Amino acid sequence: MSSAPHSPHDYPVNEHGFVRQCAWCRRVADADGMYRLVAPKLVYGASHGCCEACAIRFVSRGLKPTA
Repeated sequence: MSSAPHSPHDYPVNEHGFVRQCAWCRRVADADGMYRLVAPKLVYGASHGCCEACAIRFVSRGLKPTA
């Protein structure tokens, strides 16, 4: 049995009302837009993209993020 998904209301939102979360490492952007908060799971209803650290990892491997 899985636990309930984390609510987007548990995390800061950006100016458009979205929680920004990296789809790869699950870090969540804080109120300053920096990916410093760590969520144990993907946040239900969040805008999933790629944080700076994961983007650098992809670039160093010659891969392109798909999100």
